[in-house]
Amino acid sequence: MDYKLLISIDVVEFVERLPARFRKAIRSSFTSIGEDPLGCSDTTDYDDSGRLIHVTLVGDFALMYWVDDADRHVKILDIHATDR
Repeated sequence: MDYKLLISIDVVEFVERLPARFRKAIRSSFTSIGEDPLGCSDTTDYDDSGRLIHVTLVGDFALMYWVDDADRHVKILDIHATDR
């Protein structure tokens, strides 16, 4: 059930600045999210417009995305450090 990934340039730039060990894990998560976005979700939240946002934890980071089933897109909108 592959979806096309659309990744915010802010997320790309954030990941590019990380050490290689983190970049590899996050890029691997991008692939997994594209293959099975609902199966990769560790938790969910809602944005200001009420849209369901999925959160995938990757080590010390959280990836936030929403699934656009109509277009078969997964839109990765944000990444930030977790509070672990």
